[in-house]
Amino acid sequence: MKLSIRMSLLACTIATFTTAGTLLAQVEAPAPAAVVKAEVWQEVMSTSVEENILDTKVNETPVKGGVVRVGIVHRTQPETRALLHQEFTETYYVVEGSGTLVTGGTLEEQRPVSDPPNLGPTPSFFATQVGGETQQIGPGDIVVIPAGVPHRLSVLDSPMSYIIYRFEVTAP
Repeated sequence: MKLSIRMSLLACTIATFTTAGTLLAQVEAPAPAAVVKAEVWQEVMSTSVEENILDTKVNETPVKGGVVRVGIVHRTQPETRALLHQEFTETYYVVEGSGTLVTGGTLEEQRPVSDPPNLGPTPSFFATQVGGETQQIGPGDIVVIPAGVPHRLSVLDSPMSYIIYRFEVTAP
C-alpha cells in the first residue's frame, strides 16, 4: 500500500477516534483503548477481496451510550436498494475503488435488514430510494452518513474496499 494512502488512513483513523473521544471521555469506568493494528485490518482487507466477502467486523468497543464497531467492506457490485440505519452513524474511509454515492431522497417499499449480522441490533432497512444527492467517491475520501439517512453506492467504477466505523446509540 502506498505511503500516502497509509498516511491518509492514519489521519482518518485519528480524526474518527478523536470525534469518538467525546463519548470515550464520558465513560464512567473507562474501557481499555481499542487498537486495530495495520497488519490486522490489512489482512482482513486482503481476505475480503480474495474471498469476495462483503462485510467483516474487525473490532467492537463499548462506549458511553452505545458501541463503536470497526469493519471492512469490499463491494464488487453496486447496491440496487438503499440502506437506512435508525440508530447508528457510519463513517467510511475509502481504501480502493470508486463509485457514485447516493444519499437522502425519499424511501419506498422499506423492508427490515437481517443480514449482514455486523450491523448489530439497531433497526436497519432496505428500501427503494427516490431522488437524493449523488457524489463521486474514491480512494482517500472520508464519508460520514448520519443515522436515519438513506444511502447506497449506485455505481461502482471498480470493486471498492473501505474501512467502516459504525457508532451505534444503545442507551437512552
